[in-house]
Amino acid sequence: MASYDYVTKRLAGMASTRQTWEDHWQEILDYVMPRKADITFQRTRGEKRTDILFDSTAITASNLLAASLQGTLTSPSLQWFHLKLKNTDLNLDREVQLWLEDCSKRMYDMFNETNFNSEVHELYLDICSIGTGALFVEEAKSGVLDDGIHFNCLHIAEYYIQENTSGYVDTLYRKYKLSARQAVQEFGVENLGDKITAALKDKPDKEFVFIHAVEPTVDYENAGGKVGTKLPFHSCHVCIEDKMIVRTGGYYDFPYLVPRWSKATGEIFGRSPSYNALPDIKTLNKAVEIGLKAWAKAIDPPLLVQDDGVIGKVRMTPGGITVVRNEAAITPLQIGSNWQITDLKENQLRTAIRQAYYSDQLQLQDGPQMTATEVQVRYELMQRLLGPTLGRFQSEFLNPLIERVFGIMIRNQAFLPAPEIIQGQKVDVEFVGPLARSQRMEEATAVERLYEMTMSLAQADPTVLDIINNDVAIRMRAELLGVPKSVLRGIDEVEEIREQRAMQQQMQQEMMMMQEQANATKTQAEAAQTASDPQVQEMMAQAEEQMLTEEQAAEMEEEPVTQ
Repeated sequence: MASYDYVTKRLAGMASTRQTWEDHWQEILDYVMPRKADITFQRTRGEKRTDILFDSTAITASNLLAASLQGTLTSPSLQWFHLKLKNTDLNLDREVQLWLEDCSKRMYDMFNETNFNSEVHELYLDICSIGTGALFVEEAKSGVLDDGIHFNCLHIAEYYIQENTSGYVDTLYRKYKLSARQAVQEFGVENLGDKITAALKDKPDKEFVFIHAVEPTVDYENAGGKVGTKLPFHSCHVCIEDKMIVRTGGYYDFPYLVPRWSKATGEIFGRSPSYNALPDIKTLNKAVEIGLKAWAKAIDPPLLVQDDGVIGKVRMTPGGITVVRNEAAITPLQIGSNWQITDLKENQLRTAIRQAYYSDQLQLQDGPQMTATEVQVRYELMQRLLGPTLGRFQSEFLNPLIERVFGIMIRNQAFLPAPEIIQGQKVDVEFVGPLARSQRMEEATAVERLYEMTMSLAQADPTVLDIINNDVAIRMRAELLGVPKSVLRGIDEVEEIREQRAMQQQMQQEMMMMQEQANATKTQAEAAQTASDPQVQEMMAQAEEQMLTEEQAAEMEEEPVTQ
């Protein structure tokens, strides 16, 4: 089992490599997110944090970018992911489709019923300000079925990270504080040292420092020999004051998600738009500060007073009376401020800051409501601007998040029993949020245009309708629109309905033919019965005699008369 010394020594090494970043983070947070500006020095809780701020453009722009990312990637009002199998043939199975859809819905409900949305918003704020964020994902103590999954966004000052050879974070050491009573609630009094148990009696709210170290199990094995878990990631909680390990365990998946905005080669921590905008942010803040001083001088200017020109004191209060020896004894000092140049320069700096945070593309313009085409164009522009960042978000945050939550829920039997056909199959993720859906709308538009063109040509040549596979086109269009699988019938069910319809049509045709044959037979029988009637036969004989007499008379009239 890894020792206390190993954990503390490795934390010290990771802290030394992170030290160069801390001044950057402190400076950025002072101007962009002052409520989290506790890096190089700690402020008292509730202390005022905006003493050096004179402009809030960067704060507003960063908040807008974070809110836009949350609304387009992990929207709380729209389902933003679907589950599918990597085996595309099994995805066509109706039972598999319904099970995966039910799992997606249960996971989405889990996100909305827990603290995920509030914590992930803090994560986006961290990424937009300092470029690195960390989200802890763990099942509740009382179980997933009772209390769900717990999410916790960490402060940048708490954690230290390392990457693997693939560039993904697989090691995180977190330094945090718990009061004595909280430590007992978390670890149990039997697992704690003397200092905490002694404080529990007299000072239960006294805080102690702990370290949570999570890294690949093989790293523990290489450093400290045999470990007590066979899981891929080893977990260890250490108490600094008592110098002891209070809990060890393991994780099936890495429980900390650490996305970064962008990352330079050789660096571990990320860089955000704030790094690029910081010079403009500081310049604007200083310009506004100087402008406010000039504004105060213009409103309440200094006074030029002649020597012995005023009798008594100069009274600046409303209605105050000042006695002077002549009219020019008191004059205001004109500092000659050029307000137009000042406003122009400040507006230029504000525009540059907003552009750094993509505010011009993310914020809706004033005017009439946008059309669907304008919304589509805006999403396409966002995709082009944020394409590399969104790709990193997907690989470092969204994919690990879904895999982590899916693994926790399936291990705690929070899903319906899985179909036997998918045993041993790997589950994949398809993102269908507003931004992902807008990227695929071109395909949907192409299908609609094809149908419009085909219907126009069909008026001249109806055979062109045979080219389109309507079943495939409708299912593709439904998928692009995000229609739930339960709304559509399965392929086998559709074939069965069509077979039944064909059989019913065939039976109807057979019944109609039988009815026609029966009517014809009935007509023949009635004709034969009528012909066998004696009266009818006598009338027919009389008619034949009359016809014969008429023919003979006609022949006699046609014979020539002999002279």
